[in-house]
Amino acid sequence: MKKPVRKEKPGSDKREHHYLNRMRHHSGKYEEFHWPSVELLINLAYTYEVIHSHLARRLDEHNLSLGAFNVLMVLSRFEGDGCPMHELGELLLVSRANVTGLIDYLARRKFVERTEDERDRRVRLVRLTKAGKKFLESILPAHYSRVREMFKGMSNRDKAALSELLMKLRHSTQSSLKRVSMNGGK
Repeated sequence: MKKPVRKEKPGSDKREHHYLNRMRHHSGKYEEFHWPSVELLINLAYTYEVIHSHLARRLDEHNLSLGAFNVLMVLSRFEGDGCPMHELGELLLVSRANVTGLIDYLARRKFVERTEDERDRRVRLVRLTKAGKKFLESILPAHYSRVREMFKGMSNRDKAALSELLMKLRHSTQSSLKRVSMNGGK
């Protein structure tokens, strides 16, 4: 399925133009090529990059990576003893080494502390310190304001519809990955 060549829109950049126009040559070369799917993938990846870069730039003003911010956000939902390190890794979807590095950094800043689980000494718990809670509370208003600003061009109905479609895509992709895994990678 060939798609007409798109002209660059004001405000678009060369990457958008390149990927959405230049990838079309694959449609004649590969039978499996499906333009609507490729276009969706490009738009998702590019949108993720734009949003990630914007949020990371703002967090950098506080010497905080997006990963470290996510650790603070996850830990803010745990009361009492804290969160087991392995569970934190599952919730963040990053490697154990990355979680350890993020926790080390946040511990040096006195935002988190590690303790042993009294019931199972093999389990390491992580929790926010008072300083970590105070820091997070100080940056959240500006963060939520930026998030709101990023999506102000969309109606609440559009946001809800897009969220629903993204969940549907995520579930479809997860199912597809399971099928591929069960079929030996094919």
